[in-house]
Amino acid sequence: MIPFVDQICDVRDVVANCKKINEDTSNSWAWVGLVLTLIGLFPTFGSLANGCLKILFAYGRKTVFRTAKATMDSGFWNASRPFVEAGIHKLNQHLRHPAVRRALWAVRWANPYRELAKLVRETAGGLNVAKITAEFDKIIRALRELTGLVKKWGTDNMGQQADALVQMVTNVRRAADAPLRRTLGPVTDWLNKLARRLEVESDMAYRANTNSVNPHHYRQVSNDAEEMRMLGSNAPSWVDAGARLRYRPLSTAPSKPGWPDISSSAPRPLNNGFNTFHSARAVTIPEGEVLYRVVDPASVDNSICWMRKSEFEKLKNKDDWRRHFAVKANWNANGEFVTYTVPRGGLQVWEGPAASQAYKDATGAARYVLEGGYSQIVLDPAHLDVTQLGQRQLTGWGYSSPSSVSMIGVPTLKNNWYGK
Repeated sequence: MIPFVDQICDVRDVVANCKKINEDTSNSWAWVGLVLTLIGLFPTFGSLANGCLKILFAYGRKTVFRTAKATMDSGFWNASRPFVEAGIHKLNQHLRHPAVRRALWAVRWANPYRELAKLVRETAGGLNVAKITAEFDKIIRALRELTGLVKKWGTDNMGQQADALVQMVTNVRRAADAPLRRTLGPVTDWLNKLARRLEVESDMAYRANTNSVNPHHYRQVSNDAEEMRMLGSNAPSWVDAGARLRYRPLSTAPSKPGWPDISSSAPRPLNNGFNTFHSARAVTIPEGEVLYRVVDPASVDNSICWMRKSEFEKLKNKDDWRRHFAVKANWNANGEFVTYTVPRGGLQVWEGPAASQAYKDATGAARYVLEGGYSQIVLDPAHLDVTQLGQRQLTGWGYSSPSSVSMIGVPTLKNNWYGK
């Protein structure tokens, strides 16, 4: 936020990118790094947003300097994710600084992550070579002014080095138009994913839980015994009285190299995932397919159980969902759903009909059964990319199952990514 110091830092960053390009002008990722630097200089951001976004763009650029080109060729966003997460951590520290908090108050930014995400999306939508080169030209003018001071007050040798530096940056600028056009696609994609990551961070930082009793806290049924008491003598349509399991659970876990471990010895939350299946096969979900997950306001988005769109569209109400996917109320209280778009490279999952699930009394005897039978997907949450997560939406089924739940004090429809 200090103009002259800020400009010197901008010049330094652009020079560093130009040196990287000068080493290999065919390295498209070095040009991407330059574009991320120049985007951070756009005057439309204002000083507050500029200071925040420069942190994120700087960590994005670190990918170019610290990651092998072959790794980035397989997907720039995936290669940059560790650096982006480090940038989010640094941004959170920045936003807690007293001076920044005063600035946020002055511009009435109640939710800075949402505001920054909006700016990043707008930038991605209006990105073009003319805007980028305009900032490049400004930096070259500033570089010439700074090197003029070096030549005026420094030694002849320093002056020669300054002239060589200006010439190197100018040569990169002359050759820039075509490479910059080629980078617009990868950079636009990266910016849109960064915007989505900021939206998820917004949901994590500005959540409210549901219940009418303070402090607000969403409460669902806690265990089978409590749920059976609520079911009472007149079982609802989604559960059957008795002990017959139409789709018996697997007795042993399937296994295949590269696929999630869903055995009894697997780490949580995948442990014993096999016994939610009647049968299971190893499947690779292709890039671009959208998966669905039904959730309640307290559920995490990145858990193990999902379904294909075709299965979701078969569900007419929550009774269908509970019966055919065998989902107990003390596992998931429903009301919302979230989507996940499979990124490049696909996603290795287990898929098959959901096993029937029994409610057992204190003696171990089954009293009620959820039928199961619809095709479910179990995946490893560690294989999910937060930027591919859709925003939460209402199922239209309400939030009650099996008993009424007060929703005073919502907001609902907030993403809940475990670990963020």
